[in-house]
Amino acid sequence: MNIKIAIADDHTIVAESLGKMLSKQPGMSVVASYGTGTALLEGLKMQQPDVLLLDIHFPDSTGNELVRMIKPLYPDLKILAITSVDDPYNVQDMMQQGCSGYVHKTVTSAMLVEAIETIHAGGEFLQPSLKEGLLKTILYPDNSKNLRSIQLTSREQEILALICEGLTNMEISDKLYLSHRTIEYNRMILYQKFGVKNTASLVKLAVQHGLIK
Repeated sequence: MNIKIAIADDHTIVAESLGKMLSKQPGMSVVASYGTGTALLEGLKMQQPDVLLLDIHFPDSTGNELVRMIKPLYPDLKILAITSVDDPYNVQDMMQQGCSGYVHKTVTSAMLVEAIETIHAGGEFLQPSLKEGLLKTILYPDNSKNLRSIQLTSREQEILALICEGLTNMEISDKLYLSHRTIEYNRMILYQKFGVKNTASLVKLAVQHGLIK
């Protein structure tokens, strides 16, 4: 058995480290590496791996967007999200979009290999610490939030600040040189994290709890 693996991560050093480690594993080979969403989509047209290791954030797209586009085209491709984002909302969203697994970048080599082998065999894999957080979110969705404990990525903090300045999605897209869909996706994630349904409520909570400067 030889599991063909592709890596999609915009941090070259991370992709190279993963590639070197996995290439040493018996029965695994790294066949491609991509640094942008566009490069990934073009590369998949040329060759399809068995397993794709996919980060969540790229300069030109998000993991959510990419999974939505990739799965209908390549339904047999197994996708493992591997990212530094560990909040339950992202985990749930990526799995619902079609990922077969989700691990944090601090995962051990042994667990990463286990995750790849598990999803290649048709199963699903969630890192135990992430599974615990996701289970709590599903079982207790209405628990009041400690907003100061919400963890935002640097990109989400940046977008939240611009939302609070009153900028529209298009204006934020132009300012940050990101796609309109990327801004929409991040706004949706912010709504989920804050437990709100509209921009007014998001801004109100962010200001009240000092989550923006």
